[in-house]
Amino acid sequence: MINIYTLSRTFCISCMTVAIILFIASSLLYYFLMPQQEFRNMGRKCLEGSNLIVLLAIVTILYEVMSDGADGILYIEALNIWRYGIILVIIISTLYMIHDFHAGGQYLLIASFFLLPELDTWLPWSLLLALSCIALRLVRVFPAAYRQYREQLTARSIQAAVDFLEEGVLFSLEKGEPVLVNYVMYDVMEKLLGTVIRNANIFWHLLANWSNTEHVTMERQGQDLLFRKKNGMAWLLQRHHIQFRNQSGWQITALDVTNLDRVNRELDQKNQLLEQRNEKMKYLLNHLVDIQTQRTTEEMRYKIHDLMGQRITILQQLLNNKNTTDYGAILPLVENVLADMRRETADNPAERLDVLIRTYCGLGIDVTLTGALPADTEDAADLVSIIRESLTNALLHGKASRVSIELPLTGKRILTIRDNGIGCRGPIQPGNGLQGIERRVRKMGAALHLKGNPHFVLSVEGEDDYDSRTRH
Repeated sequence: MINIYTLSRTFCISCMTVAIILFIASSLLYYFLMPQQEFRNMGRKCLEGSNLIVLLAIVTILYEVMSDGADGILYIEALNIWRYGIILVIIISTLYMIHDFHAGGQYLLIASFFLLPELDTWLPWSLLLALSCIALRLVRVFPAAYRQYREQLTARSIQAAVDFLEEGVLFSLEKGEPVLVNYVMYDVMEKLLGTVIRNANIFWHLLANWSNTEHVTMERQGQDLLFRKKNGMAWLLQRHHIQFRNQSGWQITALDVTNLDRVNRELDQKNQLLEQRNEKMKYLLNHLVDIQTQRTTEEMRYKIHDLMGQRITILQQLLNNKNTTDYGAILPLVENVLADMRRETADNPAERLDVLIRTYCGLGIDVTLTGALPADTEDAADLVSIIRESLTNALLHGKASRVSIELPLTGKRILTIRDNGIGCRGPIQPGNGLQGIERRVRKMGAALHLKGNPHFVLSVEGEDDYDSRTRH
């Protein structure tokens, strides 16, 4: 049977343009569906392929109309065989996926119905209806497929990025359901617990209630947990409460701190040894001026060489080089530090202060003095003791190389001592030295003020202004 229809060239070109646009959109839909789980079904792949075939059939029919001459007369009896074949494939694919309403197979089934040769009497309306069905399917399926594609692409990208981290990472919901876990965290679970725990809350509960064994020990560091294995490996696990996607959850991280833990333990041992030596040096430095005031110059040199020579050398090296750890290899940097001390006993506070300053200058410390001590001998002696203790602290604890001492002539401020040391980053914890200074300040009827950041500043203030004291 030969069917003859007359279609205008403008109509054919318009329909072909629409069909090509729909073909491109269907190809994009196919691309967005490929990475998704549902597209692993062969029936869904055949369904999307049938969609493209329908559009090709429509374009072919329209092309035949245009190629049959200027009169637009179409003889399509020869196309009937392959049209029936295409329709059969579409029907099989659609029926196979008819249970999946999200796939939109019913629209393709209707579109294939309008391509039956028996409905050619409806041309051009049958082609327009077929294109409309395919367009409706794209409007329904395309946005959801694109949205799922973007979400899955983001999830895959995040997972891939997290898997490259050297730290173990686990994100979970409030009740412990995992949201994101990387390979390193799975490895930590295997090493610590011997198995993978799927619930984050159970995982942390097992860690927090860990019983030390011969092979693995746990140490609490605040809210964090430090695990050490017998082979020296150490892991620091931390848990924090977080908010994401308008939900609350947990973030658990595991950091390999093997090298850092080993260094910290070595530093702790060295710090203990250094603290013991610092106490000895502090005691000797506090009594350095007293020793000088009680003996002659020759006796003082002998005493320093015998009791303090090596320790002062170590102290000087520590002040000049913070990274020094090989104390046995340090060459003497200070010799005869008290070679210029006076032979006479210095009972006068002003003389003792002068000896004290020259002594520390001999150790390589830049000490500057402005002003003068008060005329009252007892107050002057207390101020010298405060200055001596402050200089000792500046060297031992502040690692200072420059200290300024100010003794104002008038005003409430009695004494100010500043250094260029490392200061105190946290709250100032008074030790024996600062406690002794506080006692002397209270004895003078004054107030002590301390500032630890960025450099250490000590000031002594009286209750009232004074301007009548006689100064040396």
